[in-house]
Amino acid sequence: MVLVNDQAVDTRLTKAPRISRRQRFFARITRNSSSPQLSKLNSGHPPSVRDQYSKNHSVSCISLHLTRPVTPAAERPLGFRVAETLDIPRRQVDNMSVGIPNSVRRKPVLTDMWGCLPGEVQVQILRYLEPRELVRCSAVSRKWHSLCFDGQLWSNLDATGYYNRIPVDQLSKIITGAGPFVRNLNLRGCVQLRNDWRLEVVVNACRNLLTASLEGCKFEQTTIHTIVSRNPRLAQLNIAGLKTANNRTCRLISKSCPLLESLNVSWCSSMDARGIKKIVEECKNLRELRACEVARFNDPGSMQTIFKSNKLEVLHLGACESIDDAAIAIMVEGVDPEVDPFTNKPRAPPRKLVDLDLSRCANLTDQALRSLAGNVPNLEALQLGGCVSLTDSGFTALLPTLGKLTHLDLEECSELTNATLLALARGPAAKKLEHLQCSYCENMGDQGMTEIIRKCPGLRNLEMDNTRVSDLVLGEAAHAVRHRLSPPNSPPVPGSCSPRVALRLVVYDCASITWPGVRDILARNADSTPSTFKPELIQLKCFYGWQQTVDEHMKRVLRGDRDSANRLESKWAEHMMLSEDPTLGRRRRRRQALWDDDEFIGRRRGRSGCVIC
Repeated sequence: MVLVNDQAVDTRLTKAPRISRRQRFFARITRNSSSPQLSKLNSGHPPSVRDQYSKNHSVSCISLHLTRPVTPAAERPLGFRVAETLDIPRRQVDNMSVGIPNSVRRKPVLTDMWGCLPGEVQVQILRYLEPRELVRCSAVSRKWHSLCFDGQLWSNLDATGYYNRIPVDQLSKIITGAGPFVRNLNLRGCVQLRNDWRLEVVVNACRNLLTASLEGCKFEQTTIHTIVSRNPRLAQLNIAGLKTANNRTCRLISKSCPLLESLNVSWCSSMDARGIKKIVEECKNLRELRACEVARFNDPGSMQTIFKSNKLEVLHLGACESIDDAAIAIMVEGVDPEVDPFTNKPRAPPRKLVDLDLSRCANLTDQALRSLAGNVPNLEALQLGGCVSLTDSGFTALLPTLGKLTHLDLEECSELTNATLLALARGPAAKKLEHLQCSYCENMGDQGMTEIIRKCPGLRNLEMDNTRVSDLVLGEAAHAVRHRLSPPNSPPVPGSCSPRVALRLVVYDCASITWPGVRDILARNADSTPSTFKPELIQLKCFYGWQQTVDEHMKRVLRGDRDSANRLESKWAEHMMLSEDPTLGRRRRRRQALWDDDEFIGRRRGRSGCVIC
């Protein structure tokens, strides 16, 4: 209590009693009738009473009659002077009410932080949202709608993740609104744009494309030609599977896209090698060409054009039945090449090919491999799966000349034997080999596979299903991964580094693979002995009946629970032994039954020790 003008005033911060509507009305009239000269008091300190209906506040007469204008400090309202006397915090003073309840005072208004940001900052924040989230946010307000469909957010428009869930109108609105800003357009699988009136608007909006993927779209020829002709800066174009694309489309591409670097025309049934020849001639920057299942590649003119350009680094001609040994010879040596008198081999500059796919070209023989020998020194990936006429003699001539080979696909080459694997393991590419596919090579066995595992320390993927390999290969793989050289740091300790898959083996449908060999792989993965611990694991794909257990074991090892993985491995081994030896299973079940009977009898004994009947 403080005595002011011979009156006792209570300054305790207690909630004021509720007053009637008539009292609130008179309080508002009194506040509005305050002198304008007291506005300075309201500028430096919060008002003692606030109007809940107006933003213009003033000091009320209730605070006026409690002040004495003797000194500048005394011109403050009573609440502040009393607070300074009693050392009351300023925050509590702001909440002090003198005769007016809290419900009357206006609540502070929160600032619109999003509205205060510049538009450029808002767009940069929205870049972190996925396309589906942007479409949802566009329904918040008109301003958000304009922001979410800003062209700067759709410079990379990839509809592969939501093409089957987005309606035509939304997709067309996105492309039309972002038209000049779109640089990378991927409409793979967007079949809903077929024969739609909005398609023309969408096509006309995109004029600055650098990459365009139309694979799987059922566009008409005029639509494809419009996209190609209106985007002269195209560097990558994918029209794979479009039946409406033909040689006329190839001629338009050669004229309209001089900067083209990558082209995919695979499975375009209306196109042949004559149209691709025009593109290779005109597009000087072309480095990547995919033309699988395209006809008439046995034409000498098409292969001679590829030979003269000598700029292709990626060439995929899989399933081109017209390709034969003569076509391969022209591609790497040219027509009527000059013959070296000392080596009796054609003279030709080496090819720049890095990735070559000739899989399922059934007319290729060992002569094609001999033509490639020595002419593709930079080759890193070679795919020859399905070429059933290839034998060991062709690979023994080719593999010693490939020093940079990392990927080799020999699937379904049924004539190959262990001689090809030995030539690969003893060749210059053994240290760099990472992927080997030799499934359905039924003449390959342990001799060649064990040599590959020993001599190829960088091997990451080995697929040998439907071959003659046995548990010896699995044991050799476990030993090789265990003794691989670790990084130059200190040796790993269990728990210090996370496990990772270092080698993937595919051995299903191999008759000589048994469950003890699979168990060796599981035991090696779950080994936690400090002297032999390795974070590198072997991922195994084996017989269907065992795969579920193998996968569960791998999950436990990857999350660091090696004890649980060891228990699972021992339980599975016990189950497999019981399933293989029915007599052992019967004896164990008999012992379990006797143990259960003894336990039951022991529980039935009384305190005297005799059996209760």
